[in-house]
Amino acid sequence: MILRALVTSIGCLVLAACSNNNGAGAGATPEGGTPGNGNDGATASPPLLSVVTSRFPGANAEGVCVDAPLRLSFSSAPTVGNTGKIQIFKASDPTTAVDVIDLSSTLFTDTINGRLFRTTLPVFVDGSDAVIYPHTQALSPNETYFVTIDAGVFLDGAGQPLGSIVDPMAWRFSTGTPAPADPASLVVDREGAGDFCRVQGAVDFLPAANATPVTINVKIGTYHEIVYISRKNNITLHGEDRKNSVITYANNDKLQTADGGAGGTRFRAMVEVENVTGFIIENMTLHNATPLGGSQAEALRVEPGDQVILRNADFLSHQDTLLLTGRVYVTGCYVEGNVDFIWGQGTVYFDHCELKTVARAGYEVQARNGPGIYGYVFVDSKLTADPGITGNRLGRIDSIAYPGSNVAYINCEMGPHILPAGWLVTGAPDAGTVRFWEYQSTDPSGQPLDVSMRIAPSRQLTDEEAAMMRDKATVLGGWNP
Repeated sequence: MILRALVTSIGCLVLAACSNNNGAGAGATPEGGTPGNGNDGATASPPLLSVVTSRFPGANAEGVCVDAPLRLSFSSAPTVGNTGKIQIFKASDPTTAVDVIDLSSTLFTDTINGRLFRTTLPVFVDGSDAVIYPHTQALSPNETYFVTIDAGVFLDGAGQPLGSIVDPMAWRFSTGTPAPADPASLVVDREGAGDFCRVQGAVDFLPAANATPVTINVKIGTYHEIVYISRKNNITLHGEDRKNSVITYANNDKLQTADGGAGGTRFRAMVEVENVTGFIIENMTLHNATPLGGSQAEALRVEPGDQVILRNADFLSHQDTLLLTGRVYVTGCYVEGNVDFIWGQGTVYFDHCELKTVARAGYEVQARNGPGIYGYVFVDSKLTADPGITGNRLGRIDSIAYPGSNVAYINCEMGPHILPAGWLVTGAPDAGTVRFWEYQSTDPSGQPLDVSMRIAPSRQLTDEEAAMMRDKATVLGGWNP
């Protein structure tokens, strides 16, 4: 099976191909492990570096982070071909590549924090830059490497090859050893001005079962990553700039299930967070770049987490944007999607957030919480939509499968895209245990909304009930963030 789709998001081009990795990470011996231009018997192509305006790492750079993406800048945007290889060699062993990216492959994988993921082709175009992501942990500390690139890997606007790199002396660099000045405040910078070049690199640096509070400061830049965090506590991901510190990737269920992959919620999210306490994301953007109709594609999955805070951040996808299980507080955030784009088994309090339905009508929430606890509570938030969207619902649930489902909107502004009926309940005829609640909803002008056509079993709360739902500690089981 071959999946090769062109996806555009946040100014980046992603060639998505799922599959078998011809050259995994450290320790692998990929095929095609000798330097060359990949065109046996053909005339040598012009040097690629002659049309490059800058690169990272620079020529003979030292102390480069071991997780560094490689970057080539051109005077105009290149395109990515479908033949040729990008190879990285140790200078001490120039005959066997430590990493190979073969553009003719139909299957790419990477092992991230011990879990095997199917990936897209790890070559991205950001404006006029081509960014190459070696496999996770392909490089080692304190080694000298050189890079070769075959003709046909990068093309100009007319589809002609931009050249090749075949000389082992042309693009060399040496790695260093991670040595953060402050182990409690790690810095991630894509181009080497920090402790790490990838978010995952900083996460991997932390010890197993970490309990010491650590802030991972993500500098301005676009980070094309799947991030997987498991059983490491008290981590804060803090972006330098909410709109310009961006993690983006086109991970989704179709990608992960291609060619027999496992798929499911443990694989398809862009940022995967499991079994953590005290986790915070703030002042940054998470964008799952999966196109419309590309299947379930969470920007963030927390499953489970306790005392998790999402603060002043943006979360973008289409289907299933946020999967939140455990106790989560979300404040000052923007969330966009269209099909159950907030869901899970969590107890989650949304405070002054915007939920925007994009591209097509759908459902704001699918709450799968059990009976006896609260589910997804939205306070002083607003529900918006792209122009022309109608027929959206506040939430939906199968009352047989999830009889304890609870969603509440307290003093929320709702656009005209919300159906007068409000909700959808399927399953048992008597869905009396489902708790779909609402209190003093308004239209965008601040006028009281007509809720007379809301379906049963939804209901309007009393003043006393609404006051109780406003209390964070009440909703979050004693935790008052």
